[in-house]
Amino acid sequence: MHRKGTPGFSQRLKDWRFKDNLLQDLRFAVRVLVKNPAFAIVSVVALALGIGANSTIYSTLKAMVLRPLPFKDLDRILTVGETLPRQGIDGVGWAGISVAPANYRDLVERNTVFQSMAALQGRGWDANVSGSGTPERLEGYLVTPSLFPLLDMAPLLGRPFTEAEAQSGDVREAVISYSAWQRHFGGDSGIIGRAVFLNGSRTTIIGVMPQEFDFPVGAEIWAPLSMSSPAMSSRGDHTLAVIGRLKPGASRKQAQAQLDTIAANLEKQYPDTNAGRGFGVGLLQEDILGPSRPYILILMWSAVFVLLLACANVANLQLARTISHQRELAVRTALGASRWRIARQVLAESCMLSLAGAAGGLLLAMWAVPVTRASVPDFIVQHIVGIKNIRLDGGVIAFTAVAGLLAGILAGVIPAWQAASSRDLTDALKEGARGSSGVTRRRSRSLLVVTEVALALILLVGASLMVKGFRNLVNRDPGYDAAALSMRVTLPQEKYATARARADFYDRAVEQLAALAGVEAAAAVRFLPAGWAWQSGNFTIENVVSRPNEQPRAAMQSVTPEYFRTLRIPLRTGRFLAQQDGEESPPVTVITEAMARRYWPGGDPIGHRIRFASSEPWRTIVGVVGNIRQEPFDFVFRSVAYVPMAQAPPQSAGFILRTSGDPMALALAARTALQRVDSDQPAFDIRTLEQLITDDTSGVQYSARMMFAFALIALLLAVAGIY
Repeated sequence: MHRKGTPGFSQRLKDWRFKDNLLQDLRFAVRVLVKNPAFAIVSVVALALGIGANSTIYSTLKAMVLRPLPFKDLDRILTVGETLPRQGIDGVGWAGISVAPANYRDLVERNTVFQSMAALQGRGWDANVSGSGTPERLEGYLVTPSLFPLLDMAPLLGRPFTEAEAQSGDVREAVISYSAWQRHFGGDSGIIGRAVFLNGSRTTIIGVMPQEFDFPVGAEIWAPLSMSSPAMSSRGDHTLAVIGRLKPGASRKQAQAQLDTIAANLEKQYPDTNAGRGFGVGLLQEDILGPSRPYILILMWSAVFVLLLACANVANLQLARTISHQRELAVRTALGASRWRIARQVLAESCMLSLAGAAGGLLLAMWAVPVTRASVPDFIVQHIVGIKNIRLDGGVIAFTAVAGLLAGILAGVIPAWQAASSRDLTDALKEGARGSSGVTRRRSRSLLVVTEVALALILLVGASLMVKGFRNLVNRDPGYDAAALSMRVTLPQEKYATARARADFYDRAVEQLAALAGVEAAAAVRFLPAGWAWQSGNFTIENVVSRPNEQPRAAMQSVTPEYFRTLRIPLRTGRFLAQQDGEESPPVTVITEAMARRYWPGGDPIGHRIRFASSEPWRTIVGVVGNIRQEPFDFVFRSVAYVPMAQAPPQSAGFILRTSGDPMALALAARTALQRVDSDQPAFDIRTLEQLITDDTSGVQYSARMMFAFALIALLLAVAGIY
């Protein structure tokens, strides 16, 4: 008898025998593999390639998809956007947009499913920092004080701003990121309470966020968003990005149902602004990743295919080895070894190979992960969530170990089954014996070879399509000569409040840049080509009544006259913009061919007038120029209307320099030239237009490069397997 709750002697004996037999199997497997170094090396290398590829991609998946943000209960943090009928030639659909400030206030007051809600100025906020060394532009956001508590993130130093500080309407306090603290302020622990000038206004630094805090992605400074200003009472100006944390137990479905009710009530109360509008919710971690998610998942499945191919390869090698050692297995069976013991021995050998392959894969990942991270442009690292967190950490190591063990079982299950399921192993003792087991083994090996070829072909076809697509993307004519230097500036509202002040700055800046040695032409433009900031809007054609769902749309670009010569955009008809098209001159515009063909098919647009808003003047079309691609991913040319910058000077703009030599060689000189115009005005995002295009398409390029590498590995493994 034994006491209740304690294992009996027979159970303890079984456990001891199992552990003892397992150790014997593992020791025997090591001896066998040492005696067969060629077989072991080939198998380990094949598995290391497959496991290493999976570990490398898993590190990306973990950082960008599984845990992109360091916030608690990410599944309870939702994004909230307004929905409205989308107008266009394709009919009416539904499109999500930012939330109007007054509607946001109603959401906060009327909802009962969110624990808290926060709003951010959706267009971002450019903060020019001066008064502490060289002026620098920081990418920032105006946010409600509820943001940091909602995300459960406290500053590393100092404190966040309060509701009272947000009511003033002025930016008097700011919280900075860890990277801005290190880069601009040298990591000074006495930064709290220091006064700097933000956009010309005296501001106190009251907090520094932890290094892992990166929301919105790329943000370097945060200031309080005042909800008490007159602009925050608007229901027609959709400017706020909104997030909310659900109460414990509340679901996304419940949140959507309540928002639908609130939207219906607002539509009845404010029919002029809220008719047809609703609210939609989404998971923050899904929305923030955006279009990058499919590429990562494609690469993950490609890496899985490589691992499956490696497993098939090792299984084939083990089958071949099992056949060559058939007499040995028959002798062991004749001496009393059970079929399960034979199968377990083969599985032990397979697992030893896979664990060695996992170690090799880990070494491969230790090299590949930093290389992968370093291959991504800095601009993309700053603005795509999770990339800066790609690293070989404990989670990736654990994944590698599990992947190795599963690979060993997967690669060894067929050889183990074949080794233990022969109808008559004793026949193998007879010289020249043949049986059905040989046919079965040949069929199994053929099946594995077919599997290898099929997986390799899938990867090869996928890689070739992705590489071809990337080449077609980057080889398309953008409509302009991209071998030019570009940079951007944002003029502070306090210092450049009038159109005349802004126009004067751009004129003097272009004059200084054009005078630099090696500069052939210089121009200023509201939206840089190949940038992501382009904005389109509805416009009206004089004496033409448009149907509601077919309102004309185009992007309005403010440019200086030298813009077309700087980018070498050809003139099709009429004339370019000129210096005489100044602030006091009649309003004019130059349009693209795509716009002319779409809205004046078969006719001449020269002399016709358009305007973008009822408060805007009518502009006479004086010329038609060649098309350009606003973004690298555009497959069709969009409509663009160019207006003189002197007549519509923006708050933020870019400069383009056509040089006779290497454009980047003039980066420092160009920055200095802008400092001569305004010593407190920093230039930022200094890149060539070619680099701008490369950075914008880097996600596709990275995916194509990885797919090609996986396909090459798959081809080598398939060839080795067939051999």
